[in-house]
Amino acid sequence: MRRMFRHFAERSFRIGKPSRSIVSAVVLGAGAVLAVVAAVNGEEGALPFVRFIPNGVLFPNPGGASQTYSTIGRGIDQTGPFFQSLGTNGRSCSTCHQPSDGMSVSAAHIQERFLLTLGLDPIFRTVDGSNCDHGVDVSTFAGRRAAYSLLRTRGLIRIAIDVPANADYQVVSVDNEYG
Repeated sequence: MRRMFRHFAERSFRIGKPSRSIVSAVVLGAGAVLAVVAAVNGEEGALPFVRFIPNGVLFPNPGGASQTYSTIGRGIDQTGPFFQSLGTNGRSCSTCHQPSDGMSVSAAHIQERFLLTLGLDPIFRTVDGSNCDHGVDVSTFAGRRAAYSLLRTRGLIRIAIDVPANADYQVVSVDNEYG
């Protein structure tokens, strides 16, 4: 009997650890979602602004983690011009080029932001974030999902501009060793 009790006690203990980590992950994930949504909606005090990112901060990614490093000073000052608003649409250079992506663009992170903010993050704007269709309907989640598919899946910013009718084009032929 003791042997059986010990077996069940050990088994339930082993099961308890993963369930605790799952619960922790869910709670942390929900907290992150709420913080991002609150920040996007402009609720003051909901998400503290991080003015400075010290050198060596780790940003988890599918390959492990990445770090940013600034040769000027001790890190990245997020009050500089790169992080300042470019106008009235709520965007800055860092809206697309984030420190967590090595100051580049990650379609996977853009997709996460889309899901966390229901497509309302400043990166999602019809002027250049949508699929070059001037008649896109972004009033619904499904409409935003369709309108921003290239940005979400490829990280592409598209600007729909007609080619001028009077443009002179020149075809250039390049001869090289590959023919």
